[in-house]
Amino acid sequence: MFLLKKSIVFVLFTFAVMNCAVAQLPKEIQHIKFDDLGWEKLADRLYRKYVFGEQGMLALFKMDKGAKVPLHQHSNEQTTYITKGSVKVTMQNKDYIVKAGEVLIIPGNIPHEFECLEDGTLDIDFFAPPRKDWIDGTASYFGNDQEHTRELKAVAQLDVRPGDVAVSAEGRIFSTIHPLGSQQLQLVEIVDGKAVPYPNLKMQKNGAKASDTTFDAMLGLIFDKQNRLWVVDMGLELGKTRLWAFDIQQNKVIEKITLPSRIAPKGTFAQDVTIDEKHGFAYLADIADPGIIVLNLKTKKATRFGKHFSFDAEDKDMVIDGKVVHFGGTPARVGIDPITLSDDRETLFYGAMNGTGWYSIPTKVLRGHQPGQLVFDQIIKVGDKPLSDGALTDSEGNHYFTNLQEHAITKMDKKGKLSHIIQDDDKLLWPDNVYQGPDDWMYISINQLNTAPAFTGGKDIGVAPYFIYRFKKK
Repeated sequence: MFLLKKSIVFVLFTFAVMNCAVAQLPKEIQHIKFDDLGWEKLADRLYRKYVFGEQGMLALFKMDKGAKVPLHQHSNEQTTYITKGSVKVTMQNKDYIVKAGEVLIIPGNIPHEFECLEDGTLDIDFFAPPRKDWIDGTASYFGNDQEHTRELKAVAQLDVRPGDVAVSAEGRIFSTIHPLGSQQLQLVEIVDGKAVPYPNLKMQKNGAKASDTTFDAMLGLIFDKQNRLWVVDMGLELGKTRLWAFDIQQNKVIEKITLPSRIAPKGTFAQDVTIDEKHGFAYLADIADPGIIVLNLKTKKATRFGKHFSFDAEDKDMVIDGKVVHFGGTPARVGIDPITLSDDRETLFYGAMNGTGWYSIPTKVLRGHQPGQLVFDQIIKVGDKPLSDGALTDSEGNHYFTNLQEHAITKMDKKGKLSHIIQDDDKLLWPDNVYQGPDDWMYISINQLNTAPAFTGGKDIGVAPYFIYRFKKK
């Protein structure tokens, strides 16, 4: 048995050497003959080998003219040293020509792509921390052309910005109208490609002052498993956060819950909501005072959980098409935004818009109104995510994010592997949310939100039409 175990270890070690990753004991001293490592072919005219320790990773690329590394991003800081030849690195809408003897340092989470300009180019890269996606084989930006087989189909062209989109079990499409845009309509149904006030025109604000009987600032919306439509009204003018529910068969309001002011005071920006119809709870994400509001739909009792680092924005700039996105006059730092539930309703997932972490909490500790620290002790980081405004968790446990910087929808599978399922630099201009409808259709609202006055600090530079698209998930 001992010899068998030794043989298995030797086979695994040999396999690792063949795949250029020999430093499998990162906390121990390692002495490796780098020249003897085999080359791994990544793409046409592009080869790689690497070693790694506990805190860093060293990689060598050899490439010939025309070799490319597609657009991608990672949380690791990257130091690139060209020892021979030259490359072109494109990021933030600018080309950097890096020649032999020159170094380029790329901070984490900046989308970038490489193109080799000369035959025989040698590139030494150092990553801190090590590239986990290389080590576990989950890097997907080479040889993954799935996104190119999916076609975006427009289901609506709007002259005002949509907020979020939700689709019923029978395929009816609903959308909020983003409160940072129009003050006329707040909630619509998409009928034959056009926005029709829902459930009627008199419920809309229509440019008038906010009131208890009309909508104010609708944004997050979702269908529960009973096919009821729930919409969160942030009450930006009225000063009250309300949760509305609709019976779409009768097209009428069946719930209007006003959250107590001690939980959601004026200024609360509860922009996303998810519904646990199994236990009778709603969960809202507030970015103004970053935290999660837990609402018992039966008793109407609400609890707020906040003051935890996972709810806060990270100190990371959001860069879209080469420009740092501002919000309220300073570089955007937006906290907890997308919030989702597992299919069995036992786990809540969330992350900050300006954040690269995707976290989870068991819902039983939230439902039990445990003290904050007992809840915080249950928080787990599920994996890394892109900077995103919306997210979806499907019945299989996969997560889908609106990738704002890369104009994409990015999937995290159950192993934590990230990959774009669709990407379009021209069409996915601030994908606000993503929603799964029947028959494996995925829906995206596109609203160019970074061009709205709240972001530009001046006039609205968005260009209509704004879109709701859909594409096939599989």
